[in-house]
Amino acid sequence: MTELGDLKIFGTLEGSDKSQKLDEISILARAEVIRALGVFLINSAYEMDVNDIEHVHLQDSIANFSYENHVDVIAINQERVKLFRK
Repeated sequence: MTELGDLKIFGTLEGSDKSQKLDEISILARAEVIRALGVFLINSAYEMDVNDIEHVHLQDSIANFSYENHVDVIAINQERVKLFRK
């Protein structure tokens, strides 16, 4: 695996909109869903590189997204967003 550069992961508690820095994440899903999430992240990175996109929401990539059944994943372009930088 390639060495990771600067990586921070943030999240919100269910029912909250206050972002918190996380030490780790756990993804509970079937293998096919985890693969689809990987494809989403790869495609998001491509969009960031090619089109200088600031961020991409998983909810915008899924036809049947619902907050009752899914969690939104937001890929944020660190080169464009200063909010989360130290």
